[in-house]
Amino acid sequence: MSVDLSRAVGWWEEWQLRILVLGSLFLQLVLFAGSMVRLRIPMSRLCLWLAYLGADALAIYALATLFNRHKQPPGAGMSSSLLEVVWAPVLLIHLGGQHSMTAFSIEDNELWRRHIVTVASQVTVALYVFCKSWPSGGDKRLLQAAILLFVVGIAKLIQKPLTLKSASLGGVMTSPMIVYPERRETNARLLRLLCLPFQTVGQTEDAATMKLEEEHDLSLEEYVQEARELVRETRVPDKQEDRLPRDLDKLFVDISAPYSRRLSQLSSFLILRHQHMCQNMGTELRIAFGLIYTKWKCVISCPGLHLLFLLPFLALASFVLFALSHHKYEDENDIKVTFVLLCCTTLLEFLSCVPWVSICRKCCKGFFHSNFISGNFIFSSMVAQHNLVSFYARRSKPTHLMKFSALACCSGYINKHWYIDQAPESACIQITQLIAGHVKDGWKQYIVDAPSYKRFNNFRGQWTLSRHKLHGQQLWWSLQQVPFDWSVLIWHLATELCLHHPRTSAAVESLPAAQCSKLISNYMIYLLFIRPEMLMPGTRQGLFIAACYDIGLMLKRGNEPPPEDARTVAQQILRTSQSPLIGDIGIMVPGACKVAEELMELLEDKRWKVIQGVWVEMLCCSASNCRGYLHAKSMSEGVEFLTSVWLLLSHMGMETFADKFQRPEPGQGQGEEIAAGASASDPQDIV
Repeated sequence: MSVDLSRAVGWWEEWQLRILVLGSLFLQLVLFAGSMVRLRIPMSRLCLWLAYLGADALAIYALATLFNRHKQPPGAGMSSSLLEVVWAPVLLIHLGGQHSMTAFSIEDNELWRRHIVTVASQVTVALYVFCKSWPSGGDKRLLQAAILLFVVGIAKLIQKPLTLKSASLGGVMTSPMIVYPERRETNARLLRLLCLPFQTVGQTEDAATMKLEEEHDLSLEEYVQEARELVRETRVPDKQEDRLPRDLDKLFVDISAPYSRRLSQLSSFLILRHQHMCQNMGTELRIAFGLIYTKWKCVISCPGLHLLFLLPFLALASFVLFALSHHKYEDENDIKVTFVLLCCTTLLEFLSCVPWVSICRKCCKGFFHSNFISGNFIFSSMVAQHNLVSFYARRSKPTHLMKFSALACCSGYINKHWYIDQAPESACIQITQLIAGHVKDGWKQYIVDAPSYKRFNNFRGQWTLSRHKLHGQQLWWSLQQVPFDWSVLIWHLATELCLHHPRTSAAVESLPAAQCSKLISNYMIYLLFIRPEMLMPGTRQGLFIAACYDIGLMLKRGNEPPPEDARTVAQQILRTSQSPLIGDIGIMVPGACKVAEELMELLEDKRWKVIQGVWVEMLCCSASNCRGYLHAKSMSEGVEFLTSVWLLLSHMGMETFADKFQRPEPGQGQGEEIAAGASASDPQDIV
């Protein structure tokens, strides 16, 4: 037994470094493949996260092992190979990471100072090992290969903290792309394809230029009047042109552009058809992802672009030099490992350039390439779906999965993430069209001055009720007198109760308004339960479970049998709400029942138009009140549909999150009534 153990220890000492460097290479391959197709599947994201964390740790551990093996003079310690010294710069290249993935989450960008320490320490270790271990009469070609590899590794290591710093919150806010409003187009066709602004060399504007622009900016009242004229006079041209995004970087740090600049953006965006709106927003979101989570922000500079195309050829040259060097005195296993390392590392460097080669090729033809950032990164166009009533029905009759997860103490995570559905892409386009139509109607029918503009951006369903001349006490109570998260829960339950009400016809499933209402309702409850910080500042995630508990308490007091599905639960709630035995169980569920009963008094077609209008206003209100930082943070897991809504509202001239605090209107009262302005609604009917 002791003999076998000593053999195992000896084998590990001989193969330890080889296994570590090959393991580091494997993790780099995993990161490259994962960054190309980032998915929202929990298991795939877990594997990618583990690879992201383990890649640096394994490369550093391999460098430390290499240092320990070569810190003693030759012959004084364990046997080592000269080729192992060549692995040191390769490990530096691995520490530099992939171009398509510098950060897994937005918090990683704030750790750029830590990476500076890593650069200094690991480069020092690698150079020390190389200089101490390289013999004076070593192979010159192998020495040249090692030097080229050091150039590649050190360049990538220096570029990584610079990229992280430029994508951090402080780096973006102090970036010249934000501070200086005047921009230029260098290499015009390439930059138009990238949609990325550049400054003019030698004509750098200072902060005084931005101050001057702000001082001569339009007032809010002037902006509103000119924007209304733009919307009223908009016509769709026969031929669509590619529109460059303006001030995209500002949005994600909540810095609003001057009104004069937003007017030009509004005019260029309004002439797009709905399909082109979605395409343009998808392009801009890819750009934003590239700026935050990849090295493209450093690559777009002239030195960075040259470095991007130079490093693969340096790696290729080192591989060729190694192949031409003499290896007759080296271990055969070390030769094989070195060939695999250099070959795969060179291949990864060239693969990183593939998207940019495609950009240059498309640039010559003058049109956008849909997947130019992050390779084939999948930007989800689907709308996440969750449902409180289905959640209660599933909880009342747990499956084997839920029983097992309860034993494993992870039922909460399974409940939140396992049962999330995704609506098809067509639903995303349909809802986007509704929002664009809602904003255009607002510009044409409601917004007449600065105060009405401010009020319109804070509506959460009141305008819909006023336009349909609805005076129901519970309807107005659910929108004006309770917090926003309560309104979402109450209207979500009311929507489900109306869908499954005994008086609802079977044809409701074919009504577009009913379909859109259910989609938005389920998405808003998904935000409440899964991403409460994005729904609205101060959202209480526990309200979801509290409402589920209230439903159980209500049905228990009403002596209802265990439910079988969501429809059964909804009908049981309706029956029990009429019973005097339910007692005091809170106001959310009974309030939702009263809202549903008031809605059921309307004709079916009108009812679902009202519900749809309320949900569209709630979705817009939520998107406009979510910080840009949270939108950027959520992009690491795939773009949230709320981010697309937020970007659409910004492009259509609506108030941004920063405007609500940085541009208050003097004399605007807090208790002003809703005025219809140019709307066809009767002002006397608006509460």
